[in-house]
Amino acid sequence: PLSQVLIIGGGDGGVLREVVKHPAVESVVQCEIDEDVIQVSKKYLPGMAVGYSSAKLTLHVGDGFEFMKQNQEAFDVIITDSSDPMG
Repeated sequence: PLSQVLIIGGGDGGVLREVVKHPAVESVVQCEIDEDVIQVSKKYLPGMAVGYSSAKLTLHVGDGFEFMKQNQEAFDVIITDSSDPMG
């Protein structure tokens, strides 16, 4: 089952857009460390950012790996869409 999905990063919304399309997905938690990335995507890439309006979404602005440490919830799928911190 794919009912509970966690997305780490992915502030442009592309992964979220595709995940929420699946009927088997009941809820998505997305952790994005930089809220500005989300706002820029909503403004300049609205076709990519459409998932942000999904009722399935719970958005957490902050470090995704810290979120995982503090939340022992079970997720069926964990997707990491983060940039390389070394550039």
